[in-house]
Amino acid sequence: MKWNEQTRENILAYSISGVIVVSVWFLFDSWTSVTSFFGTIYDALKPFLLGFCLCFILVPLRRIVEDKWLKEFKMKQRTKRKVAVTISIVIFILILVLFFAILIPQLSSSSMQLANNMEGYMKDLNGIVKKFGENGFKYSEYLQRASREIESFVGKWLTGSNGILNKVVVFSIEFVKGVFNFFVGVIIAIYLLLDQEKFKNQLRKFNYAVFHENFAKHLTYVGELSSKMFNNFIFGKALDSLIVGIICYVSCLLMRMPYAPLIGFTVGITNMIPVFGPFLGAIPCIFILLIINPTKALEFAIFILALQQVDGNILGPYILGDSMGLPALWVMFAIICGGAMGGIIGMFLGVPLFSVIYCLVRDLINRKLDDENIVVPKD
Repeated sequence: MKWNEQTRENILAYSISGVIVVSVWFLFDSWTSVTSFFGTIYDALKPFLLGFCLCFILVPLRRIVEDKWLKEFKMKQRTKRKVAVTISIVIFILILVLFFAILIPQLSSSSMQLANNMEGYMKDLNGIVKKFGENGFKYSEYLQRASREIESFVGKWLTGSNGILNKVVVFSIEFVKGVFNFFVGVIIAIYLLLDQEKFKNQLRKFNYAVFHENFAKHLTYVGELSSKMFNNFIFGKALDSLIVGIICYVSCLLMRMPYAPLIGFTVGITNMIPVFGPFLGAIPCIFILLIINPTKALEFAIFILALQQVDGNILGPYILGDSMGLPALWVMFAIICGGAMGGIIGMFLGVPLFSVIYCLVRDLINRKLDDENIVVPKD
């Protein structure tokens, strides 16, 4: 029995639709099992994912060492590659050691001091509120209620079952568990750094073997564009945030701000999020300073506004330049959408990801206009 082309297409369409419907039903019916299954796979692949991330971070450093530092040394290319990878890994480990040896003790000391002194700060705040009430302040009742709410919130934040102290303990346990994954990830990153070209050629062969040549070329272009965008953003923003964090820390010391290491670290880390980052980091710092010393809180708020202007108009553009190729309006759009879908990580990754989409759509539109010889009128 022979079927015509239309019949075969209908059977194929109905079969695919049936598979999709059954798959969706199974997904929702066994959602807990599915998430548990993928969670297990994710835990098993953590060392490999970490290795790929470390390789992505260390590739530019390895290129600098190999192409510039070792340029004048006469040695085989394979030997030069091994030396460059070794130097890159050593530099990376030294940076981590310095980070944990210098910054972590200061952060820990500041955090514990803040936790120990918080009860006294709350008593001072309640005392100020009571003075307002004794002087006949009209809204003293609302201030007292707000003070009690703040005290309850801070208590839960510090010592509750979901408080920061409990989270620190949980994080410490997870950190110990992650040490093994880290060392395995470093080994994987070393293999990737040594044979980067080999793995790229294997991936390119697979790409061209599975897909049509034009589609394979397009996938290769998308991969190279994504790598470029993420490299430019991550390294440029990391350098910018490091400088901002140091400036904030030194300025807080000069202004005699309490908990300067904690404040500088918070502002530097949150600065990785474009546009809104400095303000997100400043809010908890201002809240802490407001409880301790309202005058210092006001000084810090003015300082953050000035620092954000310097970073947004001078420091950031100088370091990042126009590498992202994304207008300011679309940067804010990427941050808002990324934050809605992925929280803090989404806000961070939204800009480079949307930059890739923006460049692809822009190239598609320009190619379409050129192919059809369409001239768009300008105002």
